[in-house]
Amino acid sequence: MENQYSLFDETPQPSIASTPIESNRRFCKDLEEALVSIGFKPSSNKLPEPGTFNTRNPYEDMYGTSRQSSFLIHSLNHGMIRVEAHRQESSGSVDQKFPFFFESLLKAPENNLVIVFDGNGYKEEAFKWLLNETETVQDKNFNVFDTKEAFLKWLKS
Repeated sequence: MENQYSLFDETPQPSIASTPIESNRRFCKDLEEALVSIGFKPSSNKLPEPGTFNTRNPYEDMYGTSRQSSFLIHSLNHGMIRVEAHRQESSGSVDQKFPFFFESLLKAPENNLVIVFDGNGYKEEAFKWLLNETETVQDKNFNVFDTKEAFLKWLKS
């Protein structure tokens, strides 16, 4: 009977692995907290004022439909920056989304575009493709960061 649980004790719950969507939401929340820690303030304005940012700001994607970017940041140093953030902890389909992120951001009205990743779940060749494509962009400043820390360092510069 010692191995049995009391009628009122809770049984241990199995640990549930997080889904890619939950993991990505956590990454965006971490990034949001990091923005606040370096001095940016959340804004509810559709177009954030200098020193502020908002989340889930709509823009038109490559298909002509409405999409929400992870962040729209108004930096004193860089101006308005549209940011797509994505975490991929294990191999999956994120690298298949690189062309979508790239082409969709090109349609955004802002001149400063950023894709920031976390995790190593993308193919190295796909990441190189994305870097090469962003280097061909002539009319916008397009940056890709493989870590949150690299992005924040650039943002503070």
